[in-house]
Amino acid sequence: MEEYPRNVMELEKQFATEEACKAYLFRLRWPDGFVCPRCPAHGNWKATRDRLVCCQCQHQTTVTAGTIFHDTHKPLTMWFRAVWHVTSRKHGASAVRLQQELGLGSYSTAWTWLHQLRRAMIRPSRDRLQGTVEVNETFWGSEEHGVIGRQKGHKALLAVAVEITGKKIGRIRMKQIPDASRETLHVNSSRR
Repeated sequence: MEEYPRNVMELEKQFATEEACKAYLFRLRWPDGFVCPRCPAHGNWKATRDRLVCCQCQHQTTVTAGTIFHDTHKPLTMWFRAVWHVTSRKHGASAVRLQQELGLGSYSTAWTWLHQLRRAMIRPSRDRLQGTVEVNETFWGSEEHGVIGRQKGHKALLAVAVEITGKKIGRIRMKQIPDASRETLHVNSSRR
């Protein structure tokens, strides 16, 4: 059964309380019941401050331990709204918009949350690009006075690999690189 809310009304209904958010995280982490992260024992008892204690080795953990929510001082309901905001926007999310929608006190908090969520959405073992792949480099940064042509200055140099699928562009990978030499581009394209 899919539990992901399809619209903001379902989000607010499904994740209205901290308890509902914690129960959802518990089901995601331990769909077949609690398994201790330290030993393979099943079963736990609850302690104060939402700690789960292993029945066998007494190891203590929480549903947020080891996640982006670990040690947060903001409610999970707010974090879940942030997740919804970032994942449901067709054209991406901005820190300013996240700050406005969640009523966060500082832009810095919104920016940090946005980047934590973006990092969490990257699969470390993501599939390699397939078929025809075009690789190019580009500079990223604002115009610099006194820098002419392809001089780097203070700009970041990025390698961009694009998967070509018929007449469409497929998946894209980007990475900052030290130089635009053939060796650097070939090494980075082989890791695509």
